[in-house]
Amino acid sequence: MRGLVRLVDGVSRLFGAIAAALVIVLVTLMLYDVVLRYLFNAPTIWGNDLNTWLMGASFVLSIAYAMATDSHVRVDLLYDQRTRPRIRYFDLIGLALIILPTVVWLTLGLFDHFMTAYRTGERSGSGGWNPIVWPFKLVLLVGFAIFTLQIVAEIIKRAASLLGRPVESSGEATDSHGI
Repeated sequence: MRGLVRLVDGVSRLFGAIAAALVIVLVTLMLYDVVLRYLFNAPTIWGNDLNTWLMGASFVLSIAYAMATDSHVRVDLLYDQRTRPRIRYFDLIGLALIILPTVVWLTLGLFDHFMTAYRTGERSGSGGWNPIVWPFKLVLLVGFAIFTLQIVAEIIKRAASLLGRPVESSGEATDSHGI
């Protein structure tokens, strides 16, 4: 199980790095589009769609990274120093009974959306470019599939910690919950 957790953490970190690179590409393309539009009065036909897709891709590909590195937003009311010893129980129950089933359901739905778009050749319907949308839907599916795997890894980490055998994440000793 330790090897699986480290593998999933590594994949999540890799896709987090890809998401960060996509933000750089996004900023560059937005700057290019703005310069063409306002300095040369020649907007691109692909700028809006591509920039929207890149922003969405960077977001969805970084979700698992945020969970793997424990850098997502938490409610301080529940996660303060008094609750720290018991929080692993809440995390384990919430991840296993609420978050995992929800994300699996979303991932399966995204698979159906991707397959439908791929089979039908669905297009965006916007602007003169009107690109096919299955590549973006594939990115959404991949992002949520990695997120699903990361949730499973987090469940394993919490359970191992509660059993007194913490699993170290790849790249760091332990997270802020002592797991």
